[in-house]
Amino acid sequence: MGVEMSSTTKISVGWMETTLGEFMEFKNGVNADKGAYGQGIKFINVMDVFKKSSLKEGDITGSVQITEKQLSEYSVVNGDILFNRTSETPEEIAFSAVYTGDETITFGGFVIRGRQTKNFLLPEFARYCFKSNRIRKEMIRRSQGKVRANIGQKDLKKIPILIPTTDEQEKIAHILSTWDAAIEKTEHLIVEKKNQFRWVVASLINKANHHEREVSDFTIEVSTRNRENAIERVLSVTNHSGFILPEDQFERRVASANLSNYKIVNRGEYAYNPSRINVGSIARLDDWEIGVLSPMYVVFKLDETKINSDYFLHWLSSYEAKQRIKNSAQGSVRETVSFGDLGAIPIPLPSMEKQRKIAGKLNAIKREITLLQQLSEKYLAQKRGLMQKLLTGNGR
Repeated sequence: MGVEMSSTTKISVGWMETTLGEFMEFKNGVNADKGAYGQGIKFINVMDVFKKSSLKEGDITGSVQITEKQLSEYSVVNGDILFNRTSETPEEIAFSAVYTGDETITFGGFVIRGRQTKNFLLPEFARYCFKSNRIRKEMIRRSQGKVRANIGQKDLKKIPILIPTTDEQEKIAHILSTWDAAIEKTEHLIVEKKNQFRWVVASLINKANHHEREVSDFTIEVSTRNRENAIERVLSVTNHSGFILPEDQFERRVASANLSNYKIVNRGEYAYNPSRINVGSIARLDDWEIGVLSPMYVVFKLDETKINSDYFLHWLSSYEAKQRIKNSAQGSVRETVSFGDLGAIPIPLPSMEKQRKIAGKLNAIKREITLLQQLSEKYLAQKRGLMQKLLTGNGR
């Protein structure tokens, strides 16, 4: 049940609506000479605020040498809340982190310290309350700047906030911290699985006593052109995501292009960009049946009587493969690895039966990673939904 406080907001019984300036004072951080950094007292910078919503001494790697007077003026103590006052976009302005350490530390000039003059917010609740949709919209609305987004102390003072009772703050923080623990555990398992994947690649592919063959022994270039100009799905290859639909900027660029000159790529075929030496510029099409690529790409398929396609794909992800491709680069201004140079790179190649076994083991680890990533995303979505209910009093 709520008590109506205004035409737009309903406040739960026992909750208080106020502004940050009513119970917090704000201060910009210290600016020191360039040579002062890297030694001295621990120093919170913008990246620390982005990384975690709750900071302790061990989370902070930066340091700065300042005087005792400066430390007194620019101190950070337990319960202080830090906001980034500048960002690349308005959506990333005024992210917050609460300091819960015991050691007195300091903070940088691109950070604003919020310190309570009245103890309205518990530290464990403060790590969540500034992430409500209502507060984030107000932060973004009040940001300024054409090149970079900025927010000042005066704007922060005007931000409205709903404050639950102390008892409900404790309960809300406990519930949300439970989801945080599940997310953290899942992310840790993802890291472990990724490390396991890299170890299996290194031990079963690159460190095994396999006979080596050149890549060209089993690659076949495909040069089918989109003569009918009928395929609208224009794809690109990125270092981290494999095949993707292009970004809006790329879509605008090709909107008026003559797609009849583009190359067709079918499911199971590979695309390679010789102008980028990172191995991530090679990808196999798995997510769509067909698409078209810029003429800069080389499209090729494998002779699967000689090599298992999954085995080849996993080898491409290995450090050894990346180094071999990088070492084949040529050019003083812009390094390239031609398709011919790619073909001359040796790859460890055991029997087809061993290739299938190795690929099967790696596929299983990949599936586990995917499932864990989906679980982590599910927890994050649940947490976001809970936060919006609990921080407005609708989930009591």
